[in-house]
Amino acid sequence: MFIRIHTPVLIALCLSAPTLLGCAVESEDALLDERSGNYPPLPAEGTPLAYAMLRVANELDFDTLDIDVALDKRAATSIVEYRAGQDELLGTADDQFLPDLAELDGLYWLGPANLWKIQNYALLSGYVADPLPAPSCEPELEDAVSACLRHLEDAAAPIQSQLQGEYGWGPYKADLLPSCLTASDPAFPSADYFADAGAVAYLEPMLGYQSLMCELSSEPICALGVAGVAERSRPECAGFFAPDLAVAELAVDPADQADWDAQIAALETACNGECGYWVRAYDYAPGMAPTLLGDVMQAVIPEAPFAYYGPWLSREPSDQLPAVSAGAQALLDDVLADLGLTGEAYDVARAADEIPCPNCHQFLDSYVLLLRDAGVVIVLDVETFWDS
Repeated sequence: MFIRIHTPVLIALCLSAPTLLGCAVESEDALLDERSGNYPPLPAEGTPLAYAMLRVANELDFDTLDIDVALDKRAATSIVEYRAGQDELLGTADDQFLPDLAELDGLYWLGPANLWKIQNYALLSGYVADPLPAPSCEPELEDAVSACLRHLEDAAAPIQSQLQGEYGWGPYKADLLPSCLTASDPAFPSADYFADAGAVAYLEPMLGYQSLMCELSSEPICALGVAGVAERSRPECAGFFAPDLAVAELAVDPADQADWDAQIAALETACNGECGYWVRAYDYAPGMAPTLLGDVMQAVIPEAPFAYYGPWLSREPSDQLPAVSAGAQALLDDVLADLGLTGEAYDVARAADEIPCPNCHQFLDSYVLLLRDAGVVIVLDVETFWDS
């Protein structure tokens, strides 16, 4: 069986995409080559046409491959069986994708004739993305990876650090990132994130993102196909999210700082000098994507105006000011307003410690507001003395 491509179709394709078809091959010659069993070579890996062929192989169901693409049934079966994984069922957790043409070419019953049919279908059906976008962590994928990290952080039970000099509690971003980019980790399963988002609980994250971005919605990155995203965008995202959290002191308008200082003085006067208040504000770069009890606490607790020995960390309700005095809450409200962050979503954590002293108690607390979208961390430190 062969696919007849009429001369006008080839001419139109030639005019619209000369770099793909070469345009040096006459239509009749191409038809004669197909009839005689002489098929054009596979395109180079990593080219627009290669990714288009992989889209056809990775995205179409058996019936479409069998009837519309007109593959040999055994070739269509071989492709679907590969994608279905060990359980031999498509649409389940262990699904996989064909990463390159070499893997496709190595499947049973493919061969030059069926590969040419896939190439021809990809050309005629609009699967070719030309030119390819530069390799990058595309915004759609960046947002999805961030959401995956956040989901895993929220679902994980905090793990108290046992290491000398460690203040933060796991999980840290470094614990979660491989699950969101490489393979679902049983300890921090990205598969649960995809299931909760409405997709299949894929163990292969790229299939999960493909489903979220291209089946449940439609994003520009979908033109690359899952193999293209895995090859061109996944390494870029790994690099983008790799840096450890590094916070920098946020520049504050002197007038705002003076207002905060005045409110702090009033709070300290109200407690007859038996308390101390401090406000700190930091920002951090995109891609650092910190966990609250892990990365953020490890970064900000050592910078507190007093020395913690073994603080207890806890998550507090999000988007609610911590349970401090009305005056301290008013101070935090003003800090958010002065930094232009009123109404922004934030997560809240607390570090608490009690330092024994003769006939007294010294209580240390740091309340941390993490504004992820803004990349800002605000800390209210409180020191309180009680006589026994």
